Amino acid sequence: MRSDVATDGLAALAPNGAPVRSGGRREIVLRVLSAIVLAPLGLWVAYSGGLALVIATAATGAVAACEWTRMAAQTETSLSKYLLYVVMAATSATAVFLAPRGIELVALAALAGCAVSAGIAFLGKGSASSMAFGAIYSTLPFGCFVWIREATPNGQLFLMAILAIVWTTDIAAYFAGRGFGGPLLSPKDSPNKTWTGAIGALVCAGLAGAAVARGAGGDFLHWLVFSLALSVVGQGGDLLESRFKRLYGVKDTSGIVPGHGGVLDRLDGLMAATVAAAIIAKFLPSIVPAVGSAGSG
Repeated sequence: MRSDVATDGLAALAPNGAPVRSGGRREIVLRVLSAIVLAPLGLWVAYSGGLALVIATAATGAVAACEWTRMAAQTETSLSKYLLYVVMAATSATAVFLAPRGIELVALAALAGCAVSAGIAFLGKGSASSMAFGAIYSTLPFGCFVWIREATPNGQLFLMAILAIVWTTDIAAYFAGRGFGGPLLSPKDSPNKTWTGAIGALVCAGLAGAAVARGAGGDFLHWLVFSLALSVVGQGGDLLESRFKRLYGVKDTSGIVPGHGGVLDRLDGLMAATVAAAIIAKFLPSIVPAVGSAGSG
């Protein structure tokens, strides 16, 4: 059965159009604890690269692909849904393992998964378009993540800089939005994100870019512009994922990350920013800010 609108459960999330700011202190505590556990692990694999990075990213991509399938497949048969879980997870993991050999192979893996998953969904009377898009959405970012680290000049420093900018954006948007409130950024997509949070995120992302320029080398203005652009893309990715959740009638894509929901909930901004950075690095390398002279490690 296909459904192209959010369910009535969304009305309960935001009754009478009022903003919902749930969770309070407990949500903040869970978020902080999750960050304390997961952030060092993410930094370690990004810094180390190699097999550890590939395995960790492949596992994360597989979980994200399963979350999308759970949310968007809308198939009537259990067999079709189980097959979609397998195909989607395998597509994302395969793209990650191929990434060090070239971003073109990542794109080919995503397109192959797109075709196969769409066919399975169609035969199972599910949403072929949702699964076709989902195969790309849950594959490209993770392949691009590894490709940036392993196959671009100074990939280690470049990837660490992207993480710093995006994480600063996420943290600043969350706390500035909760602390200062203000008009909603996109009421139809998210009842919690505010213009205040978006502006705070841009300011802090700019500061992160300045810190990268000072610590890793490169022109200050170049890094400032790049960090602001990544912040905008990351916030756009966050809003896009919020729109998907409203479209499919879910609050979180899963509960695997305490305080955050699922992998897609936690990494939405980073996924968008990583794809944008990879496209720039591949097709417009001259506008990528310079980093230190050290190799990619």
